Amino acid sequence: MSRIILAPMEGLADNILRDCLTLVGGIDLCVTEFIRVTDQLLPERVFYRLCPELYDGCKTPAGVPVRVQLLGSNPAALGLNAQRALALGSHGVDLNFGCPAKTVNRSQGGAILLREPKRIG
Repeated sequence: MSRIILAPMEGLADNILRDCLTLVGGIDLCVTEFIRVTDQLLPERVFYRLCPELYDGCKTPAGVPVRVQLLGSNPAALGLNAQRALALGSHGVDLNFGCPAKTVNRSQGGAILLREPKRIG
Protein backbone atom coordinates (compact mmCIF):
# COMPACT_ATOMS: atom_id res chain seq x y z
CA MET A 1 0.00 0.00 0.00
CA SER A 2 1.53 3.30 -1.04
CA ARG A 3 0.99 6.45 0.97
CA ILE A 4 1.05 9.96 -0.38
CA ILE A 5 2.42 12.57 2.01
CA LEU A 6 2.06 16.25 1.21
CA ALA A 7 5.51 17.64 1.91
CA PRO A 8 6.02 21.09 3.36
CA MET A 9 7.42 24.06 1.49
CA GLU A 10 7.81 27.36 3.31
CA GLY A 11 5.57 30.05 1.89
CA LEU A 12 3.53 27.60 -0.20
CA ALA A 13 2.19 24.56 1.64
CA ASP A 14 0.11 26.37 4.25
CA ASN A 15 -3.20 25.28 5.73
CA ILE A 16 -5.14 26.70 2.76
CA LEU A 17 -3.21 24.57 0.27
CA ARG A 18 -3.47 21.54 2.58
CA ASP A 19 -7.23 22.07 2.75
CA CYS A 20 -7.63 22.40 -1.04
CA LEU A 21 -5.45 19.42 -1.95
CA THR A 22 -6.90 17.06 0.64
CA LEU A 23 -10.43 17.91 -0.50
CA VAL A 24 -9.44 16.73 -3.99
CA GLY A 25 -8.34 13.44 -2.42
CA GLY A 26 -5.49 10.98 -2.61
CA ILE A 27 -3.34 12.49 0.15
CA ASP A 28 -2.84 10.37 3.26
CA LEU A 29 -0.85 12.74 5.48
CA CYS A 30 0.19 16.41 5.48
CA VAL A 31 3.29 17.96 7.03
CA THR A 32 3.34 21.63 8.05
CA GLU A 33 5.88 24.24 7.09
CA PHE A 34 8.71 24.19 9.63
CA ILE A 35 8.54 25.76 13.04
CA ARG A 36 11.98 27.15 13.85
CA VAL A 37 13.25 26.02 17.25
CA THR A 38 16.22 27.77 18.85
CA ASP A 39 16.90 27.11 22.52
CA GLN A 40 13.56 27.23 24.31
CA LEU A 41 10.05 25.87 24.50
CA LEU A 42 7.89 27.88 22.12
CA PRO A 43 4.48 29.26 23.12
CA GLU A 44 1.43 27.32 21.96
CA ARG A 45 0.37 30.21 19.71
CA VAL A 46 3.37 29.52 17.44
CA PHE A 47 2.10 25.98 16.80
CA TYR A 48 -1.48 27.13 16.21
CA ARG A 49 -0.34 29.85 13.79
CA LEU A 50 1.45 27.40 11.47
CA CYS A 51 -0.93 24.52 12.09
CA PRO A 52 -4.46 25.84 12.67
CA GLU A 53 -5.68 22.28 12.14
CA LEU A 54 -4.62 21.72 15.78
CA TYR A 55 -7.91 23.40 16.72
CA ASP A 56 -9.82 20.56 14.99
CA GLY A 57 -8.04 17.37 16.01
CA CYS A 58 -5.06 18.17 13.78
CA LYS A 59 -6.87 17.08 10.64
CA THR A 60 -7.79 18.98 7.52
CA PRO A 61 -11.51 19.58 6.86
CA ALA A 62 -11.34 16.48 4.63
CA GLY A 63 -10.14 14.43 7.62
CA VAL A 64 -6.50 14.01 6.59
CA PRO A 65 -4.07 13.98 9.56
CA VAL A 66 -1.48 16.74 9.84
CA ARG A 67 2.00 16.41 11.33
CA VAL A 68 3.99 19.37 12.71
CA GLN A 69 7.52 19.88 11.36
CA LEU A 70 10.31 21.28 13.52
CA LEU A 71 13.62 22.75 12.40
CA GLY A 72 16.60 23.39 14.64
CA SER A 73 19.85 21.99 15.97
CA ASN A 74 19.38 22.01 19.75
CA PRO A 75 18.33 18.45 20.73
CA ALA A 76 16.91 19.44 24.12
CA ALA A 77 14.81 22.28 22.68
CA LEU A 78 13.66 20.10 19.77
CA GLY A 79 12.58 17.43 22.25
CA LEU A 80 10.60 19.87 24.38
CA ASN A 81 8.87 21.35 21.35
CA ALA A 82 8.15 17.90 19.90
CA GLN A 83 6.44 17.01 23.18
CA ARG A 84 4.42 20.22 22.99
CA ALA A 85 3.36 19.51 19.38
CA LEU A 86 2.20 16.03 20.38
CA ALA A 87 0.40 17.34 23.47
CA LEU A 88 -1.47 19.82 21.26
CA GLY A 89 -2.61 16.95 19.02
CA SER A 90 -0.11 16.67 16.17
CA HIS A 91 -0.16 13.30 14.41
CA GLY A 92 3.58 12.81 14.96
CA VAL A 93 6.52 15.17 14.54
CA ASP A 94 8.67 15.62 11.45
CA LEU A 95 12.25 16.88 11.89
CA ASN A 96 13.61 18.94 9.01
CA PHE A 97 16.95 17.57 7.84
CA GLY A 98 16.43 18.47 4.20
CA CYS A 99 16.03 22.24 3.80
CA PRO A 100 18.85 23.45 1.52
CA ALA A 101 18.31 27.19 2.15
CA LYS A 102 21.54 28.97 3.06
CA THR A 103 19.81 31.06 5.72
CA VAL A 104 18.60 27.89 7.44
CA ASN A 105 21.93 26.08 7.07
CA ARG A 106 23.90 29.04 8.49
CA SER A 107 21.98 28.62 11.74
CA GLN A 108 22.86 24.90 11.80
CA GLY A 109 19.42 23.67 10.74
CA GLY A 110 18.06 21.73 7.78
CA ALA A 111 20.29 19.81 5.38
CA ILE A 112 23.53 20.94 7.04
CA LEU A 113 22.78 18.44 9.82
CA LEU A 114 23.24 15.56 7.38
CA ARG A 115 26.95 16.41 7.35
CA GLU A 116 27.07 15.78 11.09
CA PRO A 117 25.07 12.58 11.70
CA LYS A 118 26.29 12.28 15.30
CA ARG A 119 24.34 15.44 16.11
CA ILE A 120 21.08 13.91 14.93
CA GLY A 121 21.87 10.53 16.15
